[in-house]
Amino acid sequence: MNIMPDFDYWGDLALQAWVNINPSPQWASRQIEPYRGLPFGTYLHSNRPRRQRKLTGPLEPSGQSFWDRFKLLSWEPDQRTEDQSGSAFLTKLPFDIRIMIYEMVLGNRALHLSAQNPKSRIEHYTCNRPGEIDLEGANHACSDSAIRQRLSSPRADQQEVTGLLPLLTCCRQIYSEAIDILYSANTFSFTQNFAAFTFLKLMVPPQRLLTIRRFRLHMRIPRHPSLNSRSSRDWQDLWTFFGSEMSGLQNLYLELQMLQPMEAYIESTPDDEAEAWIRPMVTMAVDAYRRRGCVVEIETRHVRHYPARIFFNENQRSELLEEEDVLALTCAALHRSIRLSLG
Repeated sequence: MNIMPDFDYWGDLALQAWVNINPSPQWASRQIEPYRGLPFGTYLHSNRPRRQRKLTGPLEPSGQSFWDRFKLLSWEPDQRTEDQSGSAFLTKLPFDIRIMIYEMVLGNRALHLSAQNPKSRIEHYTCNRPGEIDLEGANHACSDSAIRQRLSSPRADQQEVTGLLPLLTCCRQIYSEAIDILYSANTFSFTQNFAAFTFLKLMVPPQRLLTIRRFRLHMRIPRHPSLNSRSSRDWQDLWTFFGSEMSGLQNLYLELQMLQPMEAYIESTPDDEAEAWIRPMVTMAVDAYRRRGCVVEIETRHVRHYPARIFFNENQRSELLEEEDVLALTCAALHRSIRLSLG
C-alpha cells in the first residue's frame, strides 16, 4: 500500500472502520456502498512487493560496488550461474532451436486462473478447447475433464509433474532464455477481479508484465465508474494500467458484468453525456492499436464492442473534424452500443 498520504485511500479506511464498529455491519455496508471505489482499486494503488533476485541470469559478480563487497558478510549462499558446458541441450543446439522447443513446451495454451478467495493461492488449469475461446467469448467453457492444478503440481491422473514451472526452475540459463515465453506465448484468462489483480500487481514482476500478449477477464463491476470520485479514479487508473504497465498486449478482452444499478445508470444517461467513463476505454484502445495493433474487446450481455474500430469508422465519416471531436463521437457511439446491449 502507498505510504504517502492519499485522502481517497484514508477515506476508504474510514468507511470500512465505520462498518466494523457499527452494530449492524450489513446495514452499514449498504449505506457506504455509493461511496466505495471499484473492487480492483486497492490492487492498482498497492506497491509491488520487493523480491530478491533468484533465477534471472547470468549473474557475474563484479566486485566493484559496495553492495557486492557487503554481501560477502552474508550467511546466504551466493547466487551464481554454473558453467553449462556439460549440457548438450545448451551447448549443441542453436539458440533459435531452443526457443522453438521452449515455445512447444511452455506456450500455445489458454490458462484459466482462479482462487477460492483473496487470500488463497492462485490455481490454474489448461483450457482443453483453446481454439474456441475467442469465438465463444463469455459463453466459453472447458469440458469437465479439465483438471485444476497449481502452477507446479502434478496432475491427478499422472505420475510426473506436468506444470509449467519445473522446466524453468531446473537451470538459471534455461530460466533466463525461456521465462518470457511463459508470458508471451499463452493466453491468461480470469473470472475474478481479486485473482486477476493479485496476479498482475503482486505476483508478476513488471518486466514480465510487459511481455503478456493476450489477457482475458470476466470483470464484475458493482457500481458505475462515474458514481463517485473513488470509482472514477479507479476506472481511469485501470485503463492507464493496461496501456502503460501491460504495453505488450496484443489482445485485451474484458467481459463486463454490471449489477442492475449500474445498468440503470447507463440506460438513463444520454449517449453524448457519458464521455467521462467511456473515454478511458477508447483512448487506451486507440493508442494500443496504433502502437502495436492491439485489439481491445469489451463484451456486455454477449455483445462485443470494439472501441478502436468505432473510432476509425467515425474518423472516416468525419475526416474534417479534429481528433478530439472524433473521440467525443466515438464515446457516444460506444455508449450507445453498450446501452442497447442491455436490452
